[in-house]
Amino acid sequence: MERIFSLERLSQYRQFLFSLLNRIRENKRVLLSFLALGFVFFVFLLLYYSLEFYLRNYRIPLVQLRKVVSYTINKELGKAVDIGVLDFSLREGLIIEDLVVSNEEDFSFNDHMVKVKKVTFRLSSYFKESPTVEQIDFYSPHLVLNENQSLRNQLIEYAQKNKLKEIRFHDARLTVKQSDSTLVDWKEGWDIVLKRKNKKLYLSYNNGWFWIPNTTRIKGSGEFSESNLNEFQFEFQWKNYPSEEAIILTNYLFGSNVNSAVLSGEGKVISDPVSGFTASGDVEFENSLIPIPFFENYVLDGFRFREVFLFTPNQEEREFFGTDFRIKSSVKTENIKEPLLDRKFDLQIESLDGITERISDSSGNFKLPLTGALKGNITLTETGDKNKWFRLSGELSGSEIEWDSELLKLEKGSFSLKLNEGNEWNLNFDSLLFGKPSHLGGGGVNLWGRSKKTDGSFYYPMNSKTKLTFKTPDLTANDWKPLYEDWKKETLEEIKERQEKLIPEEYFYQTKVYKYFLESMNLDLGISIGNYFAYSGSKSLGESKGSLQVKDGRMNFNLALGNTGSKLSMVSYFASKTPNFGFSLVLSEYPWSDPWMNLCGADLKPTQVSLDYSFNSIGSDYYTLHKDARTSYFLKLFGVSFKEADLISKLDMDLTPFKKPFQIEFDLSRYSDMDYISNLVVSSEFLDLKGYGNNKNGNYGFTTYGLVGESRGTFSFSEEENKCVIK
Repeated sequence: MERIFSLERLSQYRQFLFSLLNRIRENKRVLLSFLALGFVFFVFLLLYYSLEFYLRNYRIPLVQLRKVVSYTINKELGKAVDIGVLDFSLREGLIIEDLVVSNEEDFSFNDHMVKVKKVTFRLSSYFKESPTVEQIDFYSPHLVLNENQSLRNQLIEYAQKNKLKEIRFHDARLTVKQSDSTLVDWKEGWDIVLKRKNKKLYLSYNNGWFWIPNTTRIKGSGEFSESNLNEFQFEFQWKNYPSEEAIILTNYLFGSNVNSAVLSGEGKVISDPVSGFTASGDVEFENSLIPIPFFENYVLDGFRFREVFLFTPNQEEREFFGTDFRIKSSVKTENIKEPLLDRKFDLQIESLDGITERISDSSGNFKLPLTGALKGNITLTETGDKNKWFRLSGELSGSEIEWDSELLKLEKGSFSLKLNEGNEWNLNFDSLLFGKPSHLGGGGVNLWGRSKKTDGSFYYPMNSKTKLTFKTPDLTANDWKPLYEDWKKETLEEIKERQEKLIPEEYFYQTKVYKYFLESMNLDLGISIGNYFAYSGSKSLGESKGSLQVKDGRMNFNLALGNTGSKLSMVSYFASKTPNFGFSLVLSEYPWSDPWMNLCGADLKPTQVSLDYSFNSIGSDYYTLHKDARTSYFLKLFGVSFKEADLISKLDMDLTPFKKPFQIEFDLSRYSDMDYISNLVVSSEFLDLKGYGNNKNGNYGFTTYGLVGESRGTFSFSEEENKCVIK
């Protein structure tokens, strides 16, 4: 059986072989063609690699070229050069791998200007005695510039004046630094092509396929003059471009500082010897994070708007559009003895909500509770006169202005501000303040000089003369208590922070608010209140009048709290390294609705208060004012009552005499962190106590003698944390 099976298989092989030979005879020409093609390909490869071997070893001196390349770069740029591998191929030309150019004359600081994985040079001919380079390709280059204007011009000039037909950058990255900040930082690689044709350089770039949706893409093209650095034309398009990659570009377009934003739009830049530099475009900003000028801790976060811009040699025009606003700005430069700017602003804000709801503090907790509408125009011109540097004119008006917060409630506000010739101005502001109609009106004149700082830069101090009047038919003091409590909280937090961090005192006369506004301020604000109320529901204390005056580095504030003899006054001389500050408050049987003090968890609540309070200190910040303060006052509380608290109820003492209204009076003087209480008197039908005491960090201690109910003797009271003791 095995023999028969072997014979059958042998027969099958013979048949297959005969069939194959027949097919070869039939397709002899096709077979010969394939063989000829293979032979030609083999000969081509042989010639290719033979020629490449000949050129590499006999025609192109790689060792000498390595020295020439290093020497040329070092001589042209004055930078150290390191070349990894220098090779040659027919397909790519001369090849340099791992090229590094230092930012210094050597590599001591490891600070590179250029890093390139591979550079290829395509030569015009491999057989000429002096072949020229026609094309250079840079693969994955990273260029780092330290904001060196001369170096940038040197690189541009080299690109214009050399005879290269084409330069290509594949997956290129660029970083531009200025001091400690980064102005340009390309995160994605760009493909850039620079071609020379008809005595012009044509540039195009992109960082990927622009048509892909929801991607970060850029593309652009332009042309440069071969002979003139100032003659070029360029167009560009952005899509979802993050400003962090070129913050200098974002700030230039916006005209102010922008921390971050996402840009989409297009623009065009043209420069020629006749008309000079011109830039125009239409760009949309999304998710913008913009610091608020003059308010360092507040930002405009997540803001979206559109900008149309036109920049010419002597003028920059910007127009900003949003859902409910349009703002137009123009800055014109006039060169007389020096460049002088003429700024114009035109705004139409139908609703402030879309802007103010995006304003928050650095913590993100505060939101600006401001709404309303705003419109107007302002012109600010530099005159060249250092004593009257700015000329301000125009007008602003607002309507339906509201500020709704726990600290301040202002409704139905409307104002008109007119800025006249000679820097004179007039203001009228009407609103409901805590539900009561109020009016602020008056005018003045503001003059700005120009002074030079020690570093050579300029600042513009204001010399002002202002007279204003505030009028309201009714004012309730307790409406302002939340604002006072918030200020008190921030004050204590600053004191604690300065104590913990040992922050040194900053001289007030060196601060911007002093040098720019207060140094030459002359302000007279008159206050007129028809009916003054201590708290909501209390009787009117009558008419109140007051004034705030700031002049010659001094501040004086006085306000009568009704016509009962109660008054508030503040005084300060702040034009010194360590300003002095004085505060006094006189209350004469003043109606009171809140607890005055707390003892062992129990609130002591009077119906009336008499107080003669005095505070004096010297310093530029809250901590210094607190540390060096001299505080003293006389206090008398009428109709005092209290509810029993947990700690009070646990005392081994009959509290019945204290359950009827009584009076407390004492003198207090503060030294360091301790309040010393003297001439203490507690009196009622059932009480007759005299003594002294102290208060440290809110914990009271008293020593008294006299009558409590039917008991006469000496009573010692001390308050500690979670503990009250009476002996």
